[in-house]
Amino acid sequence: MTTLPKEKIEHQPMFICGAVHRLFRNRATTLLSKQKLMTLEMSRALVAVQENQPLSQQQLADIVQNERSATKRMVDNLEERGYLTTSKSATNKKLKMLNLTKLGEDELKKVKSTITDIEKEVFECLSKEEYEEFLRLIRIIGAYNLG
Repeated sequence: MTTLPKEKIEHQPMFICGAVHRLFRNRATTLLSKQKLMTLEMSRALVAVQENQPLSQQQLADIVQNERSATKRMVDNLEERGYLTTSKSATNKKLKMLNLTKLGEDELKKVKSTITDIEKEVFECLSKEEYEEFLRLIRIIGAYNLG
């Protein structure tokens, strides 16, 4: 790994990543709230369920990297809103298995559209080639550091 030159904090890569992430989260939170949609965290959970259903609450907690108790509260909330159904596992009655409902799928489409619009705003300063290169590099960093 190369050492980075000493520079101002606002020019350091991790500071910039954090600042851009906060910008994205703030915009997403504001727009999702105005549209009376779910939170960003709820949408992440629903995407994980959609991509892996059926899955257990523990599997969901692992995927979204959340505490088990916080995941349980979120699942209860999503189930109350009609976005998820839960059922007992056929092989282990203690496991609560999660599936997306039609309402959950419909709401998730709206959320994804809003998030896509925000991402376009955030990345509009890059050409298509620069954006693709950014994605390639960030995926390499993620694969190396996150597993």
